[in-house]
Parts: sequence; C-alpha cells; structure tokens
Amino acid sequence: QHWLQYSGAIWYPMVYDEPDALRREQARAKVASQFARAEQYVAAVGATAVVPSAGPPCFLDDELFAFNMIDGDEISIFPDQSVFLERLAHDGRRGVMNVPGTTIETRDGELQVTHPHDDVEAPFRNKRDYLRQYQADWASWLAQHKATWPTKSGPFQPRLAAWWQPLLLRAPSLRDGVGGSCLIAAGDEHIVIDFAQAQVRPYAGEAVRFRFEIPEQLLEKVLVEHAVDWSNSLFLSCRFRAWRDGPFNEYLYNFLKSLSVERITRAESEARRRLGVTDEPSEEITLGDFTLERYCPHRKADLSVFGKIEGNEVVCTLHGWRFRTSDGRCVTADDRQLQIRRTT
Repeated sequence: QHWLQYSGAIWYPMVYDEPDALRREQARAKVASQFARAEQYVAAVGATAVVPSAGPPCFLDDELFAFNMIDGDEISIFPDQSVFLERLAHDGRRGVMNVPGTTIETRDGELQVTHPHDDVEAPFRNKRDYLRQYQADWASWLAQHKATWPTKSGPFQPRLAAWWQPLLLRAPSLRDGVGGSCLIAAGDEHIVIDFAQAQVRPYAGEAVRFRFEIPEQLLEKVLVEHAVDWSNSLFLSCRFRAWRDGPFNEYLYNFLKSLSVERITRAESEARRRLGVTDEPSEEITLGDFTLERYCPHRKADLSVFGKIEGNEVVCTLHGWRFRTSDGRCVTADDRQLQIRRTT
C-alpha cells in the first residue's frame, strides 16, 4: 500500500484579485492537475492500495471558512480525501479511507483496515455541520492565538530595507528574473521593492508588476520573527491579497522564501543556471594556503563567506561541517568530499 499526498499546499488562485468566475475556473484546473499528477504516481509505483494522506487543512477562522470545499462550488483547491477516493474507485483502483485512529495492517499480502468507529463517512456527508462544530470547539483557542499577534511597532519600510537590500545586492540574476517592481501594502504604509535598483523604499506611485496586501499584524509578525521563508510563514496562511500583471513569476517567490544569506546564495545560483548566465564567479577560492571549491558539498554554503581554516581542517561555519585539508574528506559525515589542494 502507498500513502499519497493528493492535494497541494498553495494560495493560488484564492488570494488573487481576479473575477470570481475566473478564479473558480483556475481552482478547478488546479485540482484536476493535482489529481492527475497524484494518479501518475499511483500508476508509476503500481500501487495495489492507495491511502490519501497529507490532505487539505480545515479553515476554522470565519475570515477563511469559505476556503473549505463543502458543496464543490467554492473557490478553493482543497477537496477532501473522499473526493479523491471516488476518483480512484472510478478508475478501478483501491483506495483506503484514513482518519485519526485508523489502523492499517498488512498480513500475508492482505490489507486489514480498522477504523475507530463504524461511520467514518459521517464527517464527509455532513461536512458543513462537522466543520462548524469543529470551529466552535476551537473558537476560544483561535481567539487567544490571534490575540498574541504583535501590533505595529514602527514604520515597516526602514526595517525591510535594512534586512532586504543587502540580500538584493547579492542576487542580480534573480532580480533580473523578477523583471519589475513589487508593491507591499500594509495598512496606510506602501512600500516598493525595486528589483532593478536593489532598493526597498516608500512607494511613489510608479507602475508595478506585482502587489501584495498584507495585514499590519502579520507583516509585523514576520518582521519580528525575522522569518526567512515567507511562503511558509505568511503566504500559506492565505491571509493576504495579491495581484500581478502577467504570469506567475517564480523568481519573485524565490526571493521571498530566501531571506537569509544562505538562502539567497542558493536562489541566486539557481537563477543564474535558469537564465543561462555564463559569467559565473570562479568556482574555486583560496583560503590560507589552500585552493578549494567555492560551495560546501553539503548545503552549498558559500565558503568564500562562511569558510575558514582551523588547524588541518576547513570549517563551514554556517552549518559546522569540517573537511580535512589533506584530502577533502568530511569528518562530520562520510558521504561528502571537498575538492581541495595546497596552493602552489
């Protein structure tokens, strides 16, 4: 049997400023794409039984409740496992319902499934009532949690500029890939990320290609936490609005989930490869008496920034990996080797 993620985690198209009819069409296409991809995996492994797993969230906040797919007409990409099980059955494949407390055992090639109660289909038949009760059960916790969100402590623009401008300067190819400016609107403050000039400054009314409208409390939260991946820390909450002029731009989101030196270094390297930039910096650097490859074999940290010589070892100070200067063997893991030689 195989556990299968059949539903993606993304905020598109729900948060975009588009007509409802278009967003509904985009959502249906996204679900169809997710299901088709999941079924390709089923066919590829020759699964005899499929357990839909890692499925959609339950949106319990009233502001987000409409993202729950109940009637099937919602602008949402989050069908529950019962919908995917129907599709598997239609295609002649065995699907297994899995709910909290379900036990699945394999004995002599046979699958034995035991559920915690007799009617595991009930929440799916009466989904709206189930979710409303779920919502009521967690209402006080949700209110307490939202009360912990910080209030704005000062202007956003200077703090974002101090954080982001050094990162933008490290990523000229990624900035080229974005190809336009991005507006961040939070309350009465409007900030533009000028990718061409590597600046984060107050918005002056110029044309932009991208726009995010973010609640002040959530922008404050990711600033206070110094969240280096806004995809996970902000966007997956679906608590924002977005607009773009043109198609999805992967380089923009790669920047917004690469808000540290380590991450932006990897994102810039990937952008250079994708854009076919040929004038790569030297792949070798010099540290002390040694010439070595620039990027750590483990997680590609830039050793021109994070590397140093300690005795007979090269140390990647970002993650703590150590390599022998004699032959490049990693002394903290046995599956990596650094290309290194004594400089002549």
